[in-house]
Amino acid sequence: MSEQKLAGKVALITGAARGLGRGYALRLAALGADIAVIDRNLHGAEVYEFEREQMTGDTVVDEIESLGRRVMGLEVDLTDRVATEQAAAGIVDTLGRVDICVCNAGGGTIAFADELDGPEGERVDLNTTGTPADTPQDMLTRVMDTNLMTCMYTCMAVAPYMKHQRYGKIVTVSSTAGLDAGGTYHPYGTAKAAIIHYTRTLAQELGPYNINVNTIAPGIIRTGRLGDRSHQAERIPLRREGTIEDCAKVVEFLVTDLSDYVTGRTIVIDGGLFRG
Repeated sequence: MSEQKLAGKVALITGAARGLGRGYALRLAALGADIAVIDRNLHGAEVYEFEREQMTGDTVVDEIESLGRRVMGLEVDLTDRVATEQAAAGIVDTLGRVDICVCNAGGGTIAFADELDGPEGERVDLNTTGTPADTPQDMLTRVMDTNLMTCMYTCMAVAPYMKHQRYGKIVTVSSTAGLDAGGTYHPYGTAKAAIIHYTRTLAQELGPYNINVNTIAPGIIRTGRLGDRSHQAERIPLRREGTIEDCAKVVEFLVTDLSDYVTGRTIVIDGGLFRG
């Protein structure tokens, strides 16, 4: 990654305090981009042992600063459209522009571990248990807002700036759960399916402005929140769970000139597991 492909670019990554979002932020910073990190809790990695062990600074903001990049860290509730728009405006005011947007915020939970009380090592995420025919309203609202609405609000917030400069790369984050209708992780899968549709339509609108919009659909990926899932390797043709780096490499492709003629597409990152 010695080539500074993104020198002079500004990248906004949501949900970047830990996990996949942190991986994307560090990857793009290493490629020369200045970074705006948005998360509801910039210290969200602290409650996950795997995440804490990966960190080389108190937060990802500190890690990016150590790479010599300009960086902003913002704690924002992206389910609030006005707050999201204000955050995007603040990034442009401070860093001068926004060239890249990775809409990573989300998760199939009704409460994350860092939102709960109790000893740090004993707190775990409360995952969804809804079904297509029976989802409690609070669960439905939380998961749809956290995944679909945060994605849409972020895209809508950055689009005017990208249209004005006639350049931009937007990467939304779906999941193989959004491709497999047989999945039981509801309403997460529904939200992720909607992101794929939204990405395709947004790509049609923004294409004439030289803005590429694509989505990635990760499968079984090792993160601190999801834990070690190597026991599922036999299900996967490549015989291993995915890594954060596996996903970050695809994001690199989608935000550099390597993908200049790719838009409205969904790239599945799952080792060949999904066969749809």
